[in-house]
Amino acid sequence: MKNTFKKLSALLLVLVMVLAMSANAFAADFPGDEEGVVGTWTQPDKEIVQGKSINIQKEIIAFNANSTTVHAPVVTYTYKVTPAAVDNLTVTDEARDHAEGVGAVTAPVKPGITTGLVVTGADASGTPVAGSAGSATEAQATLVFDNNSTWKTADDGDTNSYNIGLDFTNVVFAQPGVYRYQIAETISAASYDVIAMKDGAFDTVYLDVYVDGNHAIYGYVCMKDNNSVTPDTKKINGFVNSTTASSDGADKYYTYDLVLSKDVVNDTYAESNIAFPFTVIFNNPEGYTSTFTIGQTVVEGSTGLSTLTGLPTEWNGVVRVKDGANITLTGIPAGVDVDVYETNIATGATYNVATTVNGGAPATDANVTWGTTPASAVAQAANKAEYESTKATIDTPKIAEVAAKQTLAITNTLVLISPTGIVMRVAPYVLILAAGVALLVLSRRRREDEV
Repeated sequence: MKNTFKKLSALLLVLVMVLAMSANAFAADFPGDEEGVVGTWTQPDKEIVQGKSINIQKEIIAFNANSTTVHAPVVTYTYKVTPAAVDNLTVTDEARDHAEGVGAVTAPVKPGITTGLVVTGADASGTPVAGSAGSATEAQATLVFDNNSTWKTADDGDTNSYNIGLDFTNVVFAQPGVYRYQIAETISAASYDVIAMKDGAFDTVYLDVYVDGNHAIYGYVCMKDNNSVTPDTKKINGFVNSTTASSDGADKYYTYDLVLSKDVVNDTYAESNIAFPFTVIFNNPEGYTSTFTIGQTVVEGSTGLSTLTGLPTEWNGVVRVKDGANITLTGIPAGVDVDVYETNIATGATYNVATTVNGGAPATDANVTWGTTPASAVAQAANKAEYESTKATIDTPKIAEVAAKQTLAITNTLVLISPTGIVMRVAPYVLILAAGVALLVLSRRRREDEV
């Protein structure tokens, strides 16, 4: 029994050591035991040395009612790390972290040392890219997004996380203490408004680096304010939504999907054989200046847009939609509106046309005649042509959640007209037949006369 107890004790000791090593390995990323904190004691006044690099997080929350994967706007984030201004700032810890009778310890905060500091961001493909080694005044890196970058979405927002790395391997800390860094985030665009995004609450965060008497790093603490630190100070994991500091800390991107659908009633030929032209005009009332890419899914039988990248007004086009063969346009930035109208190209067919937006009451055009397919997308005139349906508009809020996918359905119901009127639809073919018969009769009479 005694030997068994010794073996069990040894096994538990090994397990504790393995767990301690694993915690140290994972301690290079926030969060630790506490949000925004990496580092702890094994026992009072005995630190655990950490790695020489830390990742803070950048979050972008993307919204879409269909949970579609969407393309990002063109934007570059720059992260500039500088020594923080720390006049008369201090850090005070908890008495429980020290031996009995020692009490809480207070230490002054020192400006961070940026010489040799390497900051790492990422390129548009997500590949990490390190900036140049820092100078005495700053170090920086970028996080790049282009229209090939994609973000996952959800109706209530999905989180896309990116690492901003700070590597202190070549930073020389001459003294023990707490060193504070300011990390400022800026974007390449003139404002968040022009890239259809909402700026989060955190554009600047502060990182404290704890250095022991051997000049080794034993802790990291990230926070939103450049103040003295107490146990009650709210910590964060970077440019993120925070459970303690702000639930609105991350940047946000709002998009929606639009489904274009067609139904033909009482006309089996058109139902089976005709894809009707929908003129699709994108409006940019909010003045977005970034280029965007939208996606599309086209059911067989229909034909979608030919241009999906550029300013919203550059996506304009004439799509062809067949009965039951929907076109879904995905990832349209909220605030971009869409005008749609149909041209009837079913020769000889007159329709009552009902246009329904988001399942609401249909707008009806009676006796829509026929024309030809438009050569390009042109805004509908105030006095629409007789072969067009009246345009309908998908109107969405600027940089805000669109609660549901948007739908625009156009139903063509063949007008059942009198037998006299029905000649109009078949008249061209009747005339051709009559001309043929007349030629045949004339030819036979000529032969008879010759005989």
